Amino acid sequence: MSVTTGTELWQLSATELSALMERRDVSPVAVLDAVLSRYQRLNPLLNAIVANDADEARLCASASEQRMMRRQRASPLDGIPITIKDNIYVKGFNATWGSLLYRDFSPRRDDLSVMRLRAAGAIIVGKTNTPEFALSGFTDNRVFGPTRNPWNTELTPGGSSGGAVTALAVGMAPLALGTDAGGSIRRPASYTGVVGLRPSTGRIARAFGFPSLAADFQVIAPAARTVADLRLLYDCVAGPDELDPATLACAMAPKGESEHLRRLRIRCVTTMGHTPVDPEIRSAVSAASMILRSLGHTVEEGKAPYDPAEIDELWAVLTGAGLARVVAGHSGWREKIDPTSAATAERGAKLTAVQYVQTLDKVSDLRKRVAQEFCEFDVLVTPTSGAHPWSIGVPYPKEIDGRPAGPRTSAVFTTFVNASALPAMNVPIGSSASGMPMGMQLVTAHGSDDTLMALASEFETAQPWVMHWPKLALD
Repeated sequence: MSVTTGTELWQLSATELSALMERRDVSPVAVLDAVLSRYQRLNPLLNAIVANDADEARLCASASEQRMMRRQRASPLDGIPITIKDNIYVKGFNATWGSLLYRDFSPRRDDLSVMRLRAAGAIIVGKTNTPEFALSGFTDNRVFGPTRNPWNTELTPGGSSGGAVTALAVGMAPLALGTDAGGSIRRPASYTGVVGLRPSTGRIARAFGFPSLAADFQVIAPAARTVADLRLLYDCVAGPDELDPATLACAMAPKGESEHLRRLRIRCVTTMGHTPVDPEIRSAVSAASMILRSLGHTVEEGKAPYDPAEIDELWAVLTGAGLARVVAGHSGWREKIDPTSAATAERGAKLTAVQYVQTLDKVSDLRKRVAQEFCEFDVLVTPTSGAHPWSIGVPYPKEIDGRPAGPRTSAVFTTFVNASALPAMNVPIGSSASGMPMGMQLVTAHGSDDTLMALASEFETAQPWVMHWPKLALD
C-alpha cells in the first residue's frame, strides 16, 4: 500500500504512521503486514530479528485497529511496530542473551519498559540479535550467528544492539528497544545510519531481567530513524517506578522544555591522546560541529573530560565480576560460552571483594569529576566511534588510521558515558567515501535528556538523513 507517491508504509516514520492512524487513513494491520513483508524478504540476508510471532502480532494489530476505529487509541504508539533486543524480557519469547546457557530460557513476565509498550498499544514484531551477554562490539553468537550490516553485508553492524539497528535501517520496524552498557546502541546506530539514545541512568525503570554485568552502566536504550520517533518511544518507556528505586531520584523534566532550547556551550573533541581515530570520521564530526555553530551555539575545540585507560580499567573489573556472577550458577558453563566470555568470567572470579568495592569507589569519584567538567560546557561532541564498521567474523578492527587497534579502541568515546551515568546519543552526519554511514555523539549532563534530544532535533533539521536508505532496502 502506498500512502504518497513513491513512499511505502515501511518507509514512513513512527510519527507519520501515528498521525495517519489518528486520522484513520491507514490501518495498524496494513502497517504490520508491510513490516512483516520486509522481515520475510530481508531478514534471511541480514539475521537481525531472531524470534518472531506473526500470529500474536496480528492479533495485537487487529485489536489496535478496533481501538482506532472507535477513536480510542491507547497512545501515539498504538499500532506502531517495534522490535525488542534479545537481552530484554518479553513474555511469550525466549530471552537467550545470545548465549547457549539461555537458549531455551523463556521469561514468565515482561520487563517494565515492555509492559509500558504493551499498555501503549505498540506491536512487538520480534526479538533482535545480540552478541553473547551483550558484551561485544559486534553482533554474532553461537545461538543465531552473525547479523550483517545492510549497507555492506560483508561488514558488521557493530554491537551489542546490532540486530536492533539493522532492522531499523531497512524498515523491518520503525522503532527498536535495545540496551547500552558501553556504547551498545550508539556505535551500532552510527554504523547503520540511525538514531540511538543512551538515557541518563535512572530515566527508564527496570525490574525483571538478566543480572547486571557492569553495575549500573547498562540502561534500556531506544533507537529510531528520526529524533522525533526516538522521542515518541522515550516518552512511552521513560519514568520512575517503585520497583526500581534508582528511578525515583531521577525526576523527569517538565513537558515542553525541549521546545525552547537555549543556545548552548559545546566542546568538540575529535582526538583522544594517542588512540587512533579514523581521519574521515574526525573531519566529518568537525564539519558537523560547525553546523551546530551556524545554529547559534558556541562551539570550541577541547580535550576529553576523562582518561580512556581509567575507563577501560573500570569496565574490565565490573564486567569480569558481573559475568563470573552469572556463570557461577551453571554447570559446564565453559563449554557453552565463547572463549572470550570464558576468559572474562575467569578473570572476574579471581577478583576480591575489596577490589570490586574499590572499583565502585572509583566510579563514584569519576562521576563527581565529570559532573564538575560539565560546569564548563553544556554539551560534549565527539565521534560516536573512532572506526568504520569492519568485516564479519572479526571481533574488532585490528587497525585504525594505519595504526594497531585493540578490542576497546573503537569504543574510546562511548564507554565513559555509561561510567559517568550520562545521557548521550548518536546522530547520523553523512556517508564515508565507501558509502558507509558515520555518526556524531552528543553528550549532556546527567538528567539533561530533553536538552540532548532537542539539540539532536535541531541538527537533524539542518542536515536531514532520514531518506537515506541502504541500496539493499530499496532493491
